[in-house]
Amino acid sequence: MGIESDDMDWFAEQVEAAIAELPPEFRGAVENVAILVEEEADPETSREMELGHPLELLGLYRGLPLPERGSHYAGAEPDQVFLYRRAILLYSRDHGIEVADCVRNTLIHELGHYLGYDDDDLHRIEYGEPPEGAPD
Repeated sequence: MGIESDDMDWFAEQVEAAIAELPPEFRGAVENVAILVEEEADPETSREMELGHPLELLGLYRGLPLPERGSHYAGAEPDQVFLYRRAILLYSRDHGIEVADCVRNTLIHELGHYLGYDDDDLHRIEYGEPPEGAPD
């Protein structure tokens, strides 16, 4: 990892750029979501997600997906998207991809959960296919 990769300010710039470049369908739908950067998944999250190591998790969405919300949801605390800096840097290095691309892909994936997509739907979206049940 280069020196810039170890700099939290530099990483935060990558996150800000990814937010600015969100696809319109995501940008227009996202409300009341905090995007947080952490070094890595904490021990409680690691146990909950059954991780062998905290660096296995690039990001995490915590909240109630939009399709599951009812009128009771008004005034709720913001949902949260966690981006795990060390895991993203390691994954980027090990897979030969730009950190900015990994940040963007992880952010879109986690916001996809906020929008109500499951991992299968997100996999289809990542390969340019419509999510299951989407109109043709």
